[in-house]
Amino acid sequence: MKKIFEPVSLGRLEIKNRIIRSATLTNKDCADGIILPYLKDGSAALAKGNVALVITGMMGIGVNSCAADFMPRTYIDGFSEKLSEIVDAIHENGGKIVVQISHCGANAMVLEEGENPWAPSDIVSVMGFEAKEMTKEQIARVVKDFGKAAKICREAGADGVQLHCAHGYLLSQFLSPYYNKRSDEYGGGIENRARIVFDAYSEIRKQVGEDYPVMIKINYSDLIGKEGLLPEDSTWVCKELAKLGIDAIEVSSGLALTKETRPSLKVEEGAMEGHFTEGALKLSAELSTPIISVGGYRTKEQIEHVLNEGNIAAIAMARPFANPMYIADWD
Repeated sequence: MKKIFEPVSLGRLEIKNRIIRSATLTNKDCADGIILPYLKDGSAALAKGNVALVITGMMGIGVNSCAADFMPRTYIDGFSEKLSEIVDAIHENGGKIVVQISHCGANAMVLEEGENPWAPSDIVSVMGFEAKEMTKEQIARVVKDFGKAAKICREAGADGVQLHCAHGYLLSQFLSPYYNKRSDEYGGGIENRARIVFDAYSEIRKQVGEDYPVMIKINYSDLIGKEGLLPEDSTWVCKELAKLGIDAIEVSSGLALTKETRPSLKVEEGAMEGHFTEGALKLSAELSTPIISVGGYRTKEQIEHVLNEGNIAAIAMARPFANPMYIADWD
């Protein structure tokens, strides 16, 4: 019987228990791309509070990748030194850290080049911005940027990286037919729509080596029916990533287009926990790759129930850790 407070292997990464802080970006994390002390202090408090693994809020990989001024940027001077301080603070308190690296695509608001965000196809973003279809040269540049960002994180001492491929950001946009209307080798069937994801993963491996933990957060469903990414396509992508050696897969859902398709749904008192448990359980039954389930978990009892219902390796939470000591007395 699996217990919350026992060590678990997430591929190449060993953590001391099965509780993970899922990626959470706040407006206190940084200013103009520069990491602020709050991020270090908050991360250290989470580790001290018995969170085994802290996954950072998304961090931009290159130009036109950031959704806000308070999103850290891996590609600016001084990033590595600031990240190293966070790594040391987490390690000193018994935890580990994985950096979520991301390109926000159509949702980018920090534009260093041009007047429009980049996207798989011309589209108006959720924020109302007119995003423009990326050229193949821009796609190749983004793939390189993912590799560079991962290498920087490794050199700064981070325990791993996580590709953000969920919630309607760039990699998620390529996977989703809602956003991706391309007619070239990056559009059409899922094999083509997923090409940039596989290319980014391969470039990261090229830069960090085979021994470094690389994870992914991905939508099981976009929650918009046939217009979006469907579970069968997501499952295919995850199986291919497993063949390539991905270390762990965090399973979420939703494009955040409407209240009903938001990944961060409110947990009503007395309601069933685990918004996306079903998808995580189904994936865990088909893959040997460790699966992380996220979305609406609140209690020790429900978490241990889900852990023992299938092959899920760990549970990720975000909102409950507004109080970093939330689980300190569960052990």
